[in-house]
Order: sequence, then structure tokens, then C-alpha cells
Amino acid sequence: MSSNNRTSAYRGKPATNPWLFTKKTVWMQRVSDAVKAGAAYYIQGSTRLDKVPFTVQKFAARHPTNLTSRADLAARKRDETVFRWIGYLNDSGMVNWCLFCWPGKDFDPRSDSWQDPKTQRLRHTGYELVRITKPGSKLPVLTWRYQRDQFERLHDEIVQIIRLRQDARLEQMIYSLQRSPGFAGVRTQVKKLWDIIRAEWKRTRSKSEVMPSIPPNIGYVRRLPDVGAMWSDLMKDQPKKGASDGNKPTQTGTRKTRQNSILVPPGPRSAPEKS
Repeated sequence: MSSNNRTSAYRGKPATNPWLFTKKTVWMQRVSDAVKAGAAYYIQGSTRLDKVPFTVQKFAARHPTNLTSRADLAARKRDETVFRWIGYLNDSGMVNWCLFCWPGKDFDPRSDSWQDPKTQRLRHTGYELVRITKPGSKLPVLTWRYQRDQFERLHDEIVQIIRLRQDARLEQMIYSLQRSPGFAGVRTQVKKLWDIIRAEWKRTRSKSEVMPSIPPNIGYVRRLPDVGAMWSDLMKDQPKKGASDGNKPTQTGTRKTRQNSILVPPGPRSAPEKS
């Protein structure tokens, strides 16, 4: 098990008040950690913030969920099924989550809509978790990258923007791509999109036209600390029922909460590493 899993803030929290991540890239990294740690099955979903404890308690009623590292290890030694539930609060006030399972003797894979991460890729907002072989490496690594249809959409948009001479849009797109989560798979794809920009510009534009500058480097994701808060704290800034529509939190309240989110530094063994 990776060291970050021993120190992750979501572990050891009660199902009635789970920890939620408030940074997408951190949540994606923790999802990757769970698969790296050998999670055999997963369920993925999305839930309104106010309904999150009901969702987590439903799973925790069947098997231990989000145990501390010591309790997790003890349960596995007894061949018991253990779960990890990892949630992320997005800007719309919805919580995207994954429930991971390390099956024991009491586990029935037919009990829910379980999927195998080796055959059914985890996906989130246009990205997918895949195994790729990086240059110079013999063994494949687990990383996030754009889904194929998302990458093709970006490719087509770049070509169209350049041909229509919409240089301001091209500059904005370059800026947005530079801010993509810097996982190894994403970085490789962004470099390919840089090459597409250069090639299409050279093919369709005159030599007198100056191409928008492309960043010389693409940042990569190091080992990130946990950023988030307990569910009860995130709920405090939500509007009372009737203040808006009674269901959805306002973006203003969400942003205010995130300014006060807890940043938990990695444990002493969590050295920076590339994805």
C-alpha cells in the first residue's frame, strides 16, 4: 500500500460525516492510488452534497468503509471485505465519488453494479484512468489521460480555430490546455496538441503571421497533499432550504468554503513523485 494511503485525510472518518476533497486533481490522484493499491472492484457515482452521508452509510452498513490503515490491514488479514469511499465536491455542488473494494471471503460481486478497473476504465470529466508504457520504462504505469473522443474534439477545434483565424480563441485554448491536470498521459497528449497547432499554422497561415506562443514546458503532478474538509463543515455555508431552490448550493457558498478548506500535508514518507 502506498504511503499516502496511510495518511490520507479521508481515512478513519465516520460514515455520518465523511471527508470530501475540494480539488479535482488531488481527488484524481487518490483514485489512482486506490487502483494502484490493488482495488479489485469499484462503483462510481454522483450525489447531492446534502445526501452524501446517506450514500456512505448505505455502503458502510454492509462492510467496513474508510478504515484507518491499521484497521484496514487487520480486516484484510481476517479475509474480510473492506471499502474505500472517496468523494470530491465540484463547483456545481455535486459530489463525485468512487467506492473501491478489496474483496474478502464474504464478498459477492453480484451484490451491486461492481466494475473491474482493469477492464472498465474509470472516467471523469473527459479523462480516463489507463495503463501506459512511458518512454524508457519497461513496465506500464497507471495515469490519467483525455478520453479518445475528448482528444479528437480538441484536435478538431484547434484546426477550425486556426483556419478561421480566431487567434484570441487559440490563445485561450493554449492557456486552458496548459492548465490541464499534469498527469503523464495528459502531458503526452497536450504535447501532441502543441504539435498539431504548429503544423496547422504552418500549413494554413502565411509566414508574416505570428503564431501565439506555446509554453516551452508542461508541468507534471507531484505528490499532492489532501485538500478538503469534513462534510459537516462544507454544509455550513450551504443556503438554508428556501433561500434558493432548497436543493442546490450556491457557487458563492461553495467557493467560500473552499477558501477555508483544510490542507493536510503528506506524511513523512510521501516524497514528490511523477505521475
